[in-house]
Amino acid sequence: MQPGATYRLIVRRGPQPNQQYDLTRDTITIGRDITNDIVINDPEVSRHHSRLVRTATGYAIEDLRSTNGTFVNRQRITSPTQLSHGDLIGLGETVTLVFESSMGANVGATLPGSGSSAPPSAPQPPAAPAGAAPGGASYQPAPPPAPGPVAREEESEGPDVNRLIVIGCGALTLIFCCLLVGGAIAVDQLNLYCDLPFASQLFGANCPPIP
Repeated sequence: MQPGATYRLIVRRGPQPNQQYDLTRDTITIGRDITNDIVINDPEVSRHHSRLVRTATGYAIEDLRSTNGTFVNRQRITSPTQLSHGDLIGLGETVTLVFESSMGANVGATLPGSGSSAPPSAPQPPAAPAGAAPGGASYQPAPPPAPGPVAREEESEGPDVNRLIVIGCGALTLIFCCLLVGGAIAVDQLNLYCDLPFASQLFGANCPPIP
């Protein structure tokens, strides 16, 4: 971390546009759950979506196996990625944050006194690959979160109990109807009307009187 440098995230698109978050801790978690350091209440954001880790030159961001992914300048990241001033951080497709550094904001400032702009700076070296800190400083990613309900993504829902109940009731109703129709056919085929109580009243059968 460079002495005197300050860092922050600004919401450009999301539930709270223009909301600012000052980055002061070594590790900062971002997600929908209230236990995170930065809470983004948006359906595209997972409960524990991503994490910022302090490095020698600022902060790096890593995805915590979120459902909709973490993006840096519209590129989905799969490993810890060093952030630079002005980088756009996407959480899913609906939330966009801007990473700002006080050191990066001073680059390109005009020289005092004459009012003329500073001479063009020397060509910048090629960008370091994703996950590597600029200037050759190696970056060791933070250990993965401990297993448990906090580090896991949303767990799949159980079976639809109401649907199973409706199917079971329908099956029982169908079996009852089949038994009722079968019984009526059996009584008719075996001419058992007279053996049933109140058969003559119910079915109009000509049965001899009961002694």
